[in-house]
Amino acid sequence: MRKKINNAIKKMKFLRRELVVFLIFILAFLVIISKVFSYTVLHYDYYKDLADKQQIGKIEIPVTRWNIYTKNPNILANSVSLNNLAIDPNAKWDPAKLIIFLRDIIYYEICEHKSENECKNNLEKFLKVLDLEDFEYNKEYILEKITKKLQEKLQEKKVTSVLIDDNIDNNTIINIKLAHLKWIYINENKLYVNPEEVDDIDKTAKILAKNTQIIEWRIKKLIKKREKRYNPIIKKLSIESSNKLEKYIQEEYDALKRWIINKKDTIYSFIILEPIPRRNYPEKKLASQVVGFVDNSWKWQYGLEEYFNDILKWNKGYILAKVNIKWETINPIQFKYWDLYWKWANIYTTIDRNIQAKVEYFLEKWVKEFKANKGTVVVLNPKTWSVIAMANYPSFNPNEPGKVYELEKVSYAKFPNPLIDLKWYPVFVEDSKNWKEYYYNSKKILLRKATEDELWNPAITKYKFKNWFGPEVYRNWAISDLYEPGSIMKAFTVAIWLDSWEITQNSMYQDNWSVTIDQFKISNVSSKCLWYHTFGHALNYSCNVWMLRIAQKYWKVLAYEYLNNFWFWKKTNISLAWEVSSPIRELNHWSTSNLLTSSYWLWVSVTPLQMATAYSVLANWWVYIKPHIVDKIVYPDWKTLVYKPEENYRVLKPKTSRIITKMLVDSIQNWVAKNWNVEWYNLAWKTWTSQIASKWWYEKGQASTHASFAWFGPAEDPKFVIIVKLDRPRTSIYGWATSSKIFKNIASFLLDYYKIPKKSVN
Repeated sequence: MRKKINNAIKKMKFLRRELVVFLIFILAFLVIISKVFSYTVLHYDYYKDLADKQQIGKIEIPVTRWNIYTKNPNILANSVSLNNLAIDPNAKWDPAKLIIFLRDIIYYEICEHKSENECKNNLEKFLKVLDLEDFEYNKEYILEKITKKLQEKLQEKKVTSVLIDDNIDNNTIINIKLAHLKWIYINENKLYVNPEEVDDIDKTAKILAKNTQIIEWRIKKLIKKREKRYNPIIKKLSIESSNKLEKYIQEEYDALKRWIINKKDTIYSFIILEPIPRRNYPEKKLASQVVGFVDNSWKWQYGLEEYFNDILKWNKGYILAKVNIKWETINPIQFKYWDLYWKWANIYTTIDRNIQAKVEYFLEKWVKEFKANKGTVVVLNPKTWSVIAMANYPSFNPNEPGKVYELEKVSYAKFPNPLIDLKWYPVFVEDSKNWKEYYYNSKKILLRKATEDELWNPAITKYKFKNWFGPEVYRNWAISDLYEPGSIMKAFTVAIWLDSWEITQNSMYQDNWSVTIDQFKISNVSSKCLWYHTFGHALNYSCNVWMLRIAQKYWKVLAYEYLNNFWFWKKTNISLAWEVSSPIRELNHWSTSNLLTSSYWLWVSVTPLQMATAYSVLANWWVYIKPHIVDKIVYPDWKTLVYKPEENYRVLKPKTSRIITKMLVDSIQNWVAKNWNVEWYNLAWKTWTSQIASKWWYEKGQASTHASFAWFGPAEDPKFVIIVKLDRPRTSIYGWATSSKIFKNIASFLLDYYKIPKKSVN
């Protein structure tokens, strides 16, 4: 019995222990469940945020501004990350192989597809020499120079120059020089130390700390002797070269993993690629004055970049990604762009890339051929009033906006008659008193503008901008240059009369060659104007006296009203920065001479774009519409703002537009520029030559005119309006001999490009 009781007691103790253990497990399970419930339900948001802070990182991406496109669409501006190329001269393995590989990369960057002058300048910058007197424009010579420079770079094993302060004053310079430490040197207010020459680091640090705002321990760290692990080679590699380098490095890594090559045969350990976010313009000079640019400090300048800065401007871009303990990206998190970025949009212009490129080609070719100072072309669609092309020459490459400041010496062999050859170009001479700072071959020089006497003097060294106008080429002359249009505006003088009086192109008038107004004698240019002719004949031969007869017939109030209706009095309000206009003089200030000379537009100033819009009124049969260069704005959620033509008001009667168009078409068969017509098409156009106003009167002689051309066609259903303007052509002062040739090239291309069918011309 006792044994049974003892067994029962033992069994109960065992069961009690099991129960206790079981209860402990149950309790633990309930605690775990409660904690899980707390983490995942009750306090989910708190713990999720805590985990995200530990596991998710915000990784910056190099996107800095949004894109600008042509209508086609081609990218005119985007943001990319370009690499600065450097090497580690203390790296191991195969330096000979590295030199050969980098030599070809550098040649591609500085000389491939470059002109002789551009190649020479780039090579001088790479070699850091002022002038290569023995320069030869051949690949072997250039590769040899590059190879020698790379060999020198690889031999620079130690740090021999450290910038301590980049802006020290004259007193600091004196104090430091008095210390007589040969390892300290100064260049243009910049303070450097050569660590390899320092033999007393404590003394040097104390002297520099005393004369700069840098603490002593920091200076000791800067001037400590050390190996050079970073030696810059070339800045801002092209995307092509960067891709080539990155691809080669990756191929080496892959080959090493598969034991195809030995590590001693690699070069990747030498190469350092430092990504630098920057604004990129893939089309380079194409439409550069329309687009504008962003400089190295991310300051927007001119054109669309400036006008639409609020939606293109820099907003720090980033992605969210899971990261490990080393802050390395494990996996990007899916997201919507518009959740992460502030309001932004891409801009799509009305520019046709192919037409723009062709127009710029013809403009550059003929500006050089006619030895003009500069030229502008505007191509407008008269139905939608969209800008198809807007070109200027000279222009610039917005990828390298600083190059516009580059100078060259004036050669008298190239400019034997400097007063004519260099007329109204900025030309400079050295002057240490009245000066402005410039750089020539990377050397600072002090210059001022040359006087007329100095231009003539061959003994005086003179400089000019390589691009002729320096930073002036940033401006879009199609909207920012005012000029007196002259004879091209006679079509509007006739239109005012036709619209207000019952006359036809066959109405007759008497021309006695000249007329005197307020002591000024005004004459015709062409002898064809003399005697009894129709008004159509007078428009064909641009007769000034006939224009005065028309002006005498309409009142000042009428002329003033039409000038305003053609929008000559204010900006067109196109979406581009730096547009200008010239207000028309108040009516009560008009004299008789103002009224009469306004008939051929001597005192009314317009821009080429204003001229294009005025001719579009004639081409679209009477209505003024606001011109535009932006087709649409696309937001990240694909919401799109599309431009719709804004009809403002009627300017002319439709009948008037048809009569003027016919008169302009007829002039092709009679005027001296008829050789520049495009066969098998009815085209309406007017040439003009206007003298340039000087301080007191109008210039005369060579390089003293604006030579221009206005065209629209086909006349029966106009598709394009073209305005061509040349400043100071030297081969001929007349529009019919210069700008008309540019017109013919552009018109022929447009008619073929849009496959407009030929027809029998009346």
